[in-house]
This record gives sequence, structure tokens and C-alpha cells, in this order.
Amino acid sequence: MKRLFIEPLDVLMFRSERPFIARESHVAKLGAISHLTFEGAIKSKIFSEFCSRKNYLISDFQRRRKRDETEEDIKRSLERILDAVKEKMKKDKKIIKLFELVGYPISTSECNINELLEVMKNPPLNYPSKLRVLGVFFAEKGKNVEHFPIPNDIVKEDKNGGKIVKLKPSEKIRLDSNLFAVFSNYSKIVPIKGLIEISGLRKYLHGDLDGKALKENFSPYIIESRVGIQLERRTRQTVKGALYTAEFLRLLENWGFIVWYELEKIKNEEICKYLNGIIKIGGEGRGAYMERIEDVDLCERLRLPELIREINKEGKFKLYLATPSYFGDYAWKPPEKDLKDKLGIKSLKLVAALPGRPVYIGGYDFALNIEKSLRRWANAGAVYYYRFEGELKEDLTLPIKIIKENIDMRCAFVGRW
Repeated sequence: MKRLFIEPLDVLMFRSERPFIARESHVAKLGAISHLTFEGAIKSKIFSEFCSRKNYLISDFQRRRKRDETEEDIKRSLERILDAVKEKMKKDKKIIKLFELVGYPISTSECNINELLEVMKNPPLNYPSKLRVLGVFFAEKGKNVEHFPIPNDIVKEDKNGGKIVKLKPSEKIRLDSNLFAVFSNYSKIVPIKGLIEISGLRKYLHGDLDGKALKENFSPYIIESRVGIQLERRTRQTVKGALYTAEFLRLLENWGFIVWYELEKIKNEEICKYLNGIIKIGGEGRGAYMERIEDVDLCERLRLPELIREINKEGKFKLYLATPSYFGDYAWKPPEKDLKDKLGIKSLKLVAALPGRPVYIGGYDFALNIEKSLRRWANAGAVYYYRFEGELKEDLTLPIKIIKENIDMRCAFVGRW
């Protein structure tokens, strides 16, 4: 797995899904730390540095948007950007490679205005690109050890000094005709807040529970509130009555993020010059320092061959989501057909699930200059229990990912239950 370490130089803002207008809401809340935010930041850095080296203006690749634009205004703006970009594509073939790398909507000379109008009406989950961020995890600088969200089936007895336990499906108590209940031997339990190190994740996936690998109630950041006031866009003067408070995330000293990424049909060396230096992340584009760190073999570190042998003997497994996942019409659960094909098994049945609370993730489309649709994702930490027939294929790679059309599951792992 290819990895980057990103260390914030300041506080960061990850806005929640709640609409925020200074006069109507006085607090801009923190939201999910999304892998898509980091992917967008890395692609923006690559795009801007490419433009700088070529003496291009970044604005030449963005549709100009009016405040109250009509359909005719939109068509004219799309025609202008199409003509300008296609002219550059004729003169500079390297731009086409850049577009394929970062997922720019006008990636071919055959692209037309009708296609872009359809994209604006029905925005895709993500444009196809050769660079993908698969996961973002907290880590301490120098140690470079990933810390994952604690799986939803690890809980604690609800009393002082209570025991940490794993939940299991009953397979006797049905919630409905399809799913069983998940329970523990204790009458009262509470979820555990904190993180689990990758060594603990390995033991968890193999069916063990190492309480020492859990950082219970530990958070590598604090929430810092700052007061601001809305500025009028044209005059940059303050707006009366538009005082607000914004929540920022400040990481503890020496803490940052490890980013897992992959490159499709492109050598790492071709873009390594872009994967170091200052990067802007999140709302307000706060600065962070990015550098490449050593790759890791996840199959070896998590002892995947041994795990697959045990799972195949038992005929059951659980799926753990390490990052938020979007399942489209399936809403809270992975699509069984796609998961079955990915694992190489004959049949698959969902027995029970602990999806937890969903998280809402949107974004911004730089090229078309529009807000991306806000979608409901299954949050990191979700756990799904399956029984299956056949055998998981031996050449399974980690993390398990399904990315197609309206499905985006980038970082999942199988384990025993």
C-alpha cells in the first residue's frame, strides 16, 4: 500500500452537512473527516502545480458561474469552458494525461455540452481517475502507525471498570425475516470511543480482542472554536448581524494523518514530484505538509493467507469498514452480488449488521463550479456478519474495495466472528 504522511500546520476545518448561513445559524459545526476531502486536496495540489509550471491560469479550467444564472447562462458558460479546454488539449497532450490522473470531466475531445448538462443535473459520485485515496487514518509522526476507528461490535460493560467485549449475532433472536439480533452476555453495554492500532486490528480480524491495542477515550485532536463575521463578497466589508462561531480541529503535537492511495496504470515516480510539500486541506484551505513514507504490505501485516484459511473452514466472516462507504440504493449495506464476486465465493447471506449512525458527505465540483450532491454514507466502524458457500479466493488483496457507478467502498477488511 502506498502511503503519505500529512501533518497540519494549523487548525483544520471539516464542515458538517448542515447548511450554514451566518445570519441564520451561529455555529459552523465540524463534520466527517472524509477520504474524499484528502483526495480532492491532493488532486488540487497536482493540478495547480502543473498549471504553474505550464503558465496556465487555474481559472481557465473552471466554469464561470453567475449568482442567479438561467439555463441559457449555464449553456453559455459550458460552451466557453469546452472551447477553451479543448483548444489547450490540442496544443498540449500532457493536459490529457493530467485530466485522466485527477478525473477532470472534459477528458476527451468528444465531450460535448449535452454530456456536461447531464452531469450537472445528475452529478456522479466521483469522476473516474487514476489516483484514488483509499483511507485516511490518524498517526503519530515518526512512528507511522495507523489508528483505525474502533469496530462497532467492540463495546464495554456499562459500569466503572467494565469489561471490554465483542458482540455476536444470536442466530436465534430474529429482528425480521432476514436479520438476526446482535447481543452480549451483559445486560447493559456502551459503545467505546477511541481508536485501535493496526496491531490490534490484526488480532481483531483473526478473532481475538487485545484491549491493550485499544486507545479507549483517546482523541488525537481537540475542537477549537473561533469567532468570525461574514464579509460582503464584492466590497469585503463586514455584514451587520452576521457574527458566527466556527469549529476547527487542532491535532495534538506530532500527530497527523496517514493517507493510503493507489495509482492505476501509472508509475509512482511519474507524480512523486507532486506528492511532497505544502498542501491545502478542508474549509478555508488551511496548510499542511505532505511527504511520502514507506509502503506497507497489508496482506503480510494482517496475515491474510492464514485468515482466509480460517474463514474458509468456518464458512462465515464479518466485514469491517475502515472508512465511510456509499452503497447507493442499498443504503446501509454492501451490495451482495458485487461483494460475492469480489471475494470469489458461490453464495452469500447477510446474517446481522451493526452499521451505526450514517455520515453525510458532499463536496464541491471545481470544474463545473457547483456543489456536489449530499449523500448518506455508512460510517467507518460499521460491521456486517455473513455466512457463505464456497471459498474466499487466495489471491484476495487488501483493502477490499468496490468502486463502480453509485457504489464507493474503498477500505474494508474481512475477519472472523
